[in-house]
Amino acid sequence: MGRMSVFTFLGENDDWGSTPLSNYFINHFMLDAPGEYVKVYILGLKYCFYGNQIPLKELADKLFMSDLEIDKALKYWEKSGLVKLKYIDGEYTVEYLPVVPPSSNGHSLSLYDPQVKQAFEAIELTLGRPLTPTEMETYLSWVDEYGFSLEVITMLVSYCASKNKTSLKYMEKVAIAWHDAGLKTALDVEEYLKAESRRWHDYRRILKALGMKEEEPTEVQREMMDRWMDELGFDVDMIIKAGEECIAKLNEPSFPYINKILINWFNEGIRSVEDLESKKSSSKKKTAVTSAFKAPKNYFNSYSQRTYDIEDLEKKLLAHSRGELNE
Repeated sequence: MGRMSVFTFLGENDDWGSTPLSNYFINHFMLDAPGEYVKVYILGLKYCFYGNQIPLKELADKLFMSDLEIDKALKYWEKSGLVKLKYIDGEYTVEYLPVVPPSSNGHSLSLYDPQVKQAFEAIELTLGRPLTPTEMETYLSWVDEYGFSLEVITMLVSYCASKNKTSLKYMEKVAIAWHDAGLKTALDVEEYLKAESRRWHDYRRILKALGMKEEEPTEVQREMMDRWMDELGFDVDMIIKAGEECIAKLNEPSFPYINKILINWFNEGIRSVEDLESKKSSSKKKTAVTSAFKAPKNYFNSYSQRTYDIEDLEKKLLAHSRGELNE
């Protein structure tokens, strides 16, 4: 039997072979990425594909880049959803993730639907960067899961961007909140945002009156102010009045103390500034009547420190009226 021929590449020649670069990467990621970042991605992909490990320092030397520039590039691709950085003992390894178009399976809308493309282009313009496959998949899931229109999704991203909070995690929280609020159409969102704007105006009025930072009330502060306005039914003027009483008492604003004041007013049936003024006026009148009679000094001491038997006292008074009591 003859000897079988074996075909093989010259393993020592690094120029043999090829590195698989997805067209989807070229079309949706490479064109908008900084050139140096693309170099980092492609060279790293080559080493990753052939199972070769390369220290980040060596990668930096090959590309004539600093360690800091390499670090920025890898974090850029991590945000884009193309690599995953795993930190171990202060160092990290780079794991390349599959670059595939997001599947539209299970969604009522296709990724390649012209309306979807238009909406995603608008979102990319808002964010100033291309969308990752994960983001596209998530946005499409909101159409079916929450009943959002594409316009609502575009408005949601714009809303988050206006707050400088564009992480997908934050957007998902907003999406849940909008769904819980029953928002489905652009008109629903417009009305909701108008009401939210008015509420934030109220927050800032209250915090300003209390001499506190009004830019960004904490979640706890917002929840407490919401309770005062929604559950107890107080308007901003009444809350400010409670704040003034708190500061007069403690020399500083205290949300728990203001809460006690408002609960007391609620239990007393005080709902408006007029109710409060009426209550104070009534209290002043009672105080004036009480203070009209001024007892002599030691008035109470003269009588209250002795204990009387009521029946004995009545007998003595009766005897006195008959002239039977000795002087």
